Formats: sequence, C-alpha cells, structure tokens
Amino acid sequence: MEVTTILYLGSCTRKAEEEARQKCLEHAVADLLAKNAHRLVLDSRDHRDVHDRRTLQRALGHRPSKTELTYEHLNSTAEPLLWISDAVGWCFGAGGHWRRKADRLVDAIIEL
Repeated sequence: MEVTTILYLGSCTRKAEEEARQKCLEHAVADLLAKNAHRLVLDSRDHRDVHDRRTLQRALGHRPSKTELTYEHLNSTAEPLLWISDAVGWCFGAGGHWRRKADRLVDAIIEL
C-alpha cells in the first residue's frame, strides 16, 4: 500500500493544546478537500470529540454534501490506518534515528 503523511505542527503548550489541534484540523480538512478525499478518521478523544466536530462543521460550512467527505471518530485500535499516523507522529516527535526512519513516509510538514 502506498502511504504518505502530512504532518501539521502547532504549538502544544498545555494551555494552547486544543486550539493548536483545531487549527491543524482546519488546515487538514482544506487539504483533504483539495485532494477530493472521501473519508477522514480521527482518533477519538471521548468527550473532547465535540471540539473536532465543531471545527469540521465550520470548515465544511455549506459544502458537506457537495464534498463527499465523511468523518468519524474511532478508537485507534478500530482503524488500522490510524496506526500509521500514530507511528509516524511518534517517530517524528522522538527525533533522531526514529525521525529518519519515518522520513520516507512524510510527504510534507506544515507548521502553523
């Protein structure tokens, strides 16, 4: 399977963590729409999923039915493709040898 990832980087101070996630998600949705993607699966964060849903509704605006982009929150153990993003994200964060190992899977790094 050909896999590439785009890393969206935002400030993750404890105070700004949710804001950074939503900013990254907003940009990711714009990129997915530009690629005519059909499905977005997010790792569920239980009660905090509501923040993602608000951002997704705002990002899709009046277009949800026209984009054909569906989204859902799943437990990371329920969707194998989430394993890839978790692994690449972990390797990037670990740096050094691990980051170099995952480099070939990273299509772009977007700093917000």
